Amino acid sequence: MEASMGEVRRVAAQAGRPYRNVGFFFLALLALVVAGFTPPVPGTPFFGYFSRAGSMDVAVMVHLHVLVALAWFVLLGVQPFLIRAGRVDLHRRLGWCSLFLIVLFAVTAVPVMKHAFENGLTQMSRNAALSMLAQPVNGLVLLLVFYALALWRRRHVHQHVACVVAAALVTATPGLARLGLYVVGGMQGILLVIVFLYVTLIVFMLLAKFRYRQPVLKGPYLPIIGVFMAAHTMDIVGSRTAAWRAVAEGIVSAW
Repeated sequence: MEASMGEVRRVAAQAGRPYRNVGFFFLALLALVVAGFTPPVPGTPFFGYFSRAGSMDVAVMVHLHVLVALAWFVLLGVQPFLIRAGRVDLHRRLGWCSLFLIVLFAVTAVPVMKHAFENGLTQMSRNAALSMLAQPVNGLVLLLVFYALALWRRRHVHQHVACVVAAALVTATPGLARLGLYVVGGMQGILLVIVFLYVTLIVFMLLAKFRYRQPVLKGPYLPIIGVFMAAHTMDIVGSRTAAWRAVAEGIVSAW
């Protein structure tokens, strides 16, 4: 009888855990990213990694970066299910292990950006290739910032989840952008992806507001949306300025 009551309490506690199904969102996001990186996108340097992963002309560092990125997304998907199963101890251990993944992601991202830049030079002007560097550079910076915030606010579940969702969306953006370009094409495809990012953040904000009674004005989502807006403004407008191209030239010369 005592064991039975203990099981009832355990199930009730799990049912009351916030964001217990968010792991499905991360896995769905991974599926979209894989879909985006599979087909080549005509008229762009995006060759379609998963359709050519076995070819000999794909750089080793690209393979390593993909493996690290996949491991990062799998970890994002697994972590909520560990909480759902009551394995908070394992969730915390894997959370600290994610530090290793983030460092590897950043280290492997730099040569991948260099590879993409050099590939872009064969298909577009140097200024256009320098402008294209804005998105991966911004993305890497934002990933590190949101990850650091998620780690810092790990004991505040709503803020922690918000920062993890933001980090996941930042990481997913290159794959989503490729998917938008392939399915829709042109600027319309990119704008559709941007709308998806904001709708996702707004849905999570409304979930926190109406299901978990979290304040909107003092919550984490409005600042996160503001950061995304600044990053997208930089990607679309700022990346075409002489100031950014000077910064990008400095980055390229450091390679």
